[in-house]
Amino acid sequence: MKKTIKILLEIIFMLGFIMLLSGNVKAASTSFNINKTSVEVGDSIKVTVNVTAAQWKLNILANGTEIASSSELDNYKNNISKTFSGTYKATKTGTVTIKLVGDITDVDQTNTSINKQETVTVKAKSSGGGSSSSGSGSSSGSSSSGSSGESSKPQAPSFTTVNETVYATDSVNVRSSYSTSSSVIGSLEKGESVTRIGKSSSWSKVKYNGQTAYISSSYLTTEKPDESNNKNLKSLTISGDYKLTPAFNKDVTEYSLNVASDIDSIDIKAVAEDDNAKVTIKGNDKLLMGENTVEVKVTAEDGTTRTYKINVTKGEVESKVLELGLSELTIDGYTLTPEFSTGVYEYKLDISDPSITSININAKSDKENAVIEITGNDELKLGENIVTILVKSEDGKDVVTYQIVVNISEQEEKEEQNQIIAGIDNNDLYKYIGIALGTIVIIVIVIILIKRRNKDADDFEPYYGGFDSLNKDSEIKNEVKKDDGSKESFEINKDLNSDNSKNNRKSVIEENFGTDINYHDFDDDKPRRKRGKHF
Repeated sequence: MKKTIKILLEIIFMLGFIMLLSGNVKAASTSFNINKTSVEVGDSIKVTVNVTAAQWKLNILANGTEIASSSELDNYKNNISKTFSGTYKATKTGTVTIKLVGDITDVDQTNTSINKQETVTVKAKSSGGGSSSSGSGSSSGSSSSGSSGESSKPQAPSFTTVNETVYATDSVNVRSSYSTSSSVIGSLEKGESVTRIGKSSSWSKVKYNGQTAYISSSYLTTEKPDESNNKNLKSLTISGDYKLTPAFNKDVTEYSLNVASDIDSIDIKAVAEDDNAKVTIKGNDKLLMGENTVEVKVTAEDGTTRTYKINVTKGEVESKVLELGLSELTIDGYTLTPEFSTGVYEYKLDISDPSITSININAKSDKENAVIEITGNDELKLGENIVTILVKSEDGKDVVTYQIVVNISEQEEKEEQNQIIAGIDNNDLYKYIGIALGTIVIIVIVIILIKRRNKDADDFEPYYGGFDSLNKDSEIKNEVKKDDGSKESFEINKDLNSDNSKNNRKSVIEENFGTDINYHDFDDDKPRRKRGKHF
């Protein structure tokens, strides 16, 4: 019975193991972590997101501003895992709300909306220097000299001579002396630099506007602060019933717009992605008849710039512009989404091969002497790439813009490279192998059970109760009483059908049951009725 239970447990264990091998984890999940829950002004907040899903589209927002995003929209076969992160620099006291929004989908095409958020507290930059009390010697026991009532001057710090450039970590006052009670002669904004010529534990002696001044050392650093180079626009809109061509995309820097002849200016609303970036707009007033160029310039915190250009055509030229356009747009070896149409200006192209760095675009226009310019189709990189196709009139006054968003990914390519058998998904193949292995294991177990059962039947031996001399496993030596009363000792043959064994049985039976008993009835090699338990 114990052996049977053990075998059953082994079968259950094997089946569980097989199910584990052949199973497929289908649940999609996502989580995000923030490196700090409390920071000071000027500190950076890093947000890291882990996602496991078949498909997803996720965005990290900090106070409503997108700081990172990730998407996988073309995978239908199995869950994949990815980690992405974004950084946000705290610029003012208060709180920063970090959100993870979007949706994820598992391999069963079950979609889950994601909307998680955490709050980070932003505190004022610690001054370090603090405010000094009036009269630095009030507790020293020294008395004031003279009767003027003036407080004693703070003891001069011991300055170490240096000559280095330092940067303000936040807005800070520049003072005439090494005391918070001294007069303020100026200030430094965050990131501004001065030359430090002396340094103590709490104050720095600096050169400021040609004179010697003092700044609290806790507000200064020798490391140049990291400055954002984000010079992208987050949005670009025109007030009124106007639409840009193509639709706004932060990576597209040239657009077209047509206005009526009575329009003298347009109201442009441009918002930068980075709060520290500056946006300037030029050319949107005093529009002339015909072609006008409006420039929206974004200056990043580090001083780098990007200019977005809007070609504004004023007057009755809309019909001419509509005549412009492409009559044909194809890409060698690929198909656009949606299908090309002259009046459709935005397309998508997904390429699952990271080795592709350029695409060959065939673009034609029925407009005589039209000029076609294509940019962005070379030096493609992983992720999203923007290809712009400009169709210009011969005089260059009329422009129509087409846009192709090319997404380069490597997931499908990797799956194809790792595919064991062409045409069969690896997960399905593993499942089939698991089922086959499980079937083989079950068959082997059944065969073992059958063999054990047959062996137990073959090993059955007759049992003669308490008469040890009749049992196969009895002692080797035994004794037989002769007619004259003497005893003869002899070795029993283990073969129960041998002559010695038969004689031994006869002797034992006659001794215990008398000579009237036919000992042949006890021979194992003769057919007989079933005996009782002891015979």
